[in-house]
Amino acid sequence: MRVVKYQRISTDHQEIENQTNSIDTQIERMGWDCVGEYKEVMSGTKSRDTRPQLRKLLKDSKKRIFDFVIVYDLSRLGRSTVDVINTIHELQEVGVNIFVVKNSIDTSTSQGKMFSYFISIFSEMEREMIVSRQKESIKRIREKGGKWGKGHLISQQKRDEIVSLQSQGVSYRNICKKLNVSLGSVQHTLKTHSMSPTI
Repeated sequence: MRVVKYQRISTDHQEIENQTNSIDTQIERMGWDCVGEYKEVMSGTKSRDTRPQLRKLLKDSKKRIFDFVIVYDLSRLGRSTVDVINTIHELQEVGVNIFVVKNSIDTSTSQGKMFSYFISIFSEMEREMIVSRQKESIKRIREKGGKWGKGHLISQQKRDEIVSLQSQGVSYRNICKKLNVSLGSVQHTLKTHSMSPTI
């Protein structure tokens, strides 16, 4: 069985040594043929899209030059459940499985496939919770007229006034002057209401 190693490690020399030894021992125990290694030194807070070696591994997986990816711990594959499951799914789509040394997870087995199924459920729950929290935060900030990102959020009352004025044929620029809001706020509000502009 052709396998490649993936290690995301900090600058701690002891951690590097422990991970490497555990992975090498597992490869020897399974009688696998190690055909490559992907290693990067960076924080676990970085998303998978900012990890060049992980991106290279995923790209190489499409060439079918290996059958398994072995990692020490699931946390090596991403900073969140969503990141981890996306990586697992991307590999499985091209017929590549994952072995996790710390938890003895093998996605080629029925137990491993069941694990992938459950983690995908938790991934979806995590995604929905993030979206829900974000919507609640935006709603609270909008009610207070506070700042979100680079700009200020306008209240729901002002959004309703924008929609009402536009429906009366008032131009974008006149709406801005009347309500003292930016052109971007007017455009965004009307766009989210799927209304055609009258400029």
